[in-house]
Amino acid sequence: MKSCICFFFQKAYFSDSLITFGFMYEPWLKAADKPSPTLPSYTFGKHLRPRARKVTVGIIGLDAEVAKNTRTHLFSTSWAFDKLVVRDLGDLRKTTPDFVIPLLRELHAAGITPILIGAAPTAFTAQYLAFAELNRQVSLLSIDRNIRLNPVGDGNEPLDNAVHNKGRRRFHLTHIGAQQHLIDPAIFDLFNAQAFEAVSLGPARGDTAALEPLLRDADLVGLDISAINYNEAPARAGLHPSGFTLQEASQLAYYAGNSDKLSSFGLYGLDATAGSPRDTELTAAAYAQLIWYFLQGFSRRQGDFPVSSKGMLEYVVDIDAFDKLTFWRSPRSNRWWVQVPATNRKGEDRHRLVPCRYEDYLEASGKQNLPDRLMAAFRRYG
Repeated sequence: MKSCICFFFQKAYFSDSLITFGFMYEPWLKAADKPSPTLPSYTFGKHLRPRARKVTVGIIGLDAEVAKNTRTHLFSTSWAFDKLVVRDLGDLRKTTPDFVIPLLRELHAAGITPILIGAAPTAFTAQYLAFAELNRQVSLLSIDRNIRLNPVGDGNEPLDNAVHNKGRRRFHLTHIGAQQHLIDPAIFDLFNAQAFEAVSLGPARGDTAALEPLLRDADLVGLDISAINYNEAPARAGLHPSGFTLQEASQLAYYAGNSDKLSSFGLYGLDATAGSPRDTELTAAAYAQLIWYFLQGFSRRQGDFPVSSKGMLEYVVDIDAFDKLTFWRSPRSNRWWVQVPATNRKGEDRHRLVPCRYEDYLEASGKQNLPDRLMAAFRRYG
């Protein structure tokens, strides 16, 4: 079935035949510079599909200069994504949320995963509001050194709209990488009260593999470059030296791309005024590396839940707190989920299988113990 994107803004209409032109519709997007013709044949820039009829992933610059620098580094990397169809859709002409949201909403509706190359962290707001406008409950995940949320909500922080606006269909919020010495303790109290998840930098670095289920549970991910240590990404606001290594952050980007549930990935935080030209280039190169690993994960998706639960294996555990608890394993990816107990009816069906690990199944079946994370997940359905 062919997809159709229709915009009813400024009297514009996107028909199916116009999707093939690369979304270069003048009022919305402007074309980015083409990759250098001298790039070797194995490089990323030589494998972009400017005329492909069916687009899987689209690159969009929210900040033209940041995106330009990022593309330079990205296009010179190797192509290792098999038949994945990636198109550079260009740069937005305006970056105000009311301009960005309709475009992203239509991309989501068409099944196209956007990679957003931004600067200001506030652009994350547009990323999750676009998904919410599809009238679907949204699980969002932020990777950042700060939790950009006011505990009482004044509308000025990127996450305020998701948490404090009662009219939005936010379902769950996860935060990874917060540095505790920078966070208002009241924010952690709010997370506990709402059954949100927050994994601070120390525990996150201590077991990066344990973060995979959290990323697999998200509809969208926003990664602020300040989550990475200063030496590897210096062009950003503030003087805070600690953070993930770029290698660790790349692993998180891979997990995000590999999740069949995730439908958009945004990079934020690069500030060209915060350092030297070399600092800017190094940070843009970090952006490029994160995108590369996101795409590597994307190219290896297995098409399991929520795309399909066909063939998944069922494991029923007798556990005192719930009588019986059902775990599911995908033989395609060997990944695990636990089913929310049937007595809890709140939440869309696609959220009712909570990603988990094999270790969680062993804890439940062998020790009659369920991790705090899964207990908190069940609270969201109460």
